[in-house]
Amino acid sequence: MTKQLSILFFIGFIFQTQAQIARLSLVGKISNDYESVESIHILNKNTKKGTISNSYGMFKIPVKENDTLVFDGIQFKKKEIIITIEILKSKTLEVALLQNVNELDEIEIKNHNLSGDLLTDAKNVKKPVSQVGNGALNFGNIDFNVVDDIDAIDRLKPPDPFGNSRAQFQGGGNILGLLGFVLSPIANEIDKIGQLKRKRKQAKKTYAKKALTVPDEIRADFGDAFFVEKLKIPTENIEWFINYCKPKGIVGLYMSNKKIELIEVLMIESKAFKAYVKKQK
Repeated sequence: MTKQLSILFFIGFIFQTQAQIARLSLVGKISNDYESVESIHILNKNTKKGTISNSYGMFKIPVKENDTLVFDGIQFKKKEIIITIEILKSKTLEVALLQNVNELDEIEIKNHNLSGDLLTDAKNVKKPVSQVGNGALNFGNIDFNVVDDIDAIDRLKPPDPFGNSRAQFQGGGNILGLLGFVLSPIANEIDKIGQLKRKRKQAKKTYAKKALTVPDEIRADFGDAFFVEKLKIPTENIEWFINYCKPKGIVGLYMSNKKIELIEVLMIESKAFKAYVKKQK
């Protein structure tokens, strides 16, 4: 019995430990002056895992309490945010970045014994010594792979709620990922155009199908008495008369519920129709 309790206690301890170290999937949005910002690097300093924001400024990354997220972009000031219990409860994070304003240092211009000959003076100018050390671009062990236990944000679609595709940065450079990053806005626009064309095509089919039944609906809606008594159209000619009026746009007027305009067209065309029938006889 004591052995069984020990095993249960040990299992419970493992579960509790795992719960404490488990990281939750945090979804966030990055903006500058209320505009979405894409291609911002987001790094979890504690796990060395990172991702980038998509074209909607959205990102997703696993975190736990007291993790530090670093937000870095070429045109923006670097920002660090410590994950609190409140952020974890909301599972969302709004990040506002400030524009990075570069100021030039003062430059002192000296004569340097210039001769006035551009080629001669160019040869005499000493090349500047690089101020960048060999280790300045060494990113160490930072891993910019999106973590496998969450879905990365889809670059080709609006977040659903925050997308499903993967953005990766690996040591040697992910050529396919870079190509996808460059082409994704174009692909997105092409997809939108395709969807719009399909919707228009479907709308035309629906309209055409509906238009086939409109003449019968007009007759049923207004009743034969309207055509016979008001327009003086014989009962046997009502269907003929309605089809005669179709080029005048009566189908569109009826489908748009513009019945007053429809009646005006029918009244005007009834005179022309009766004259036309008379000629046929």
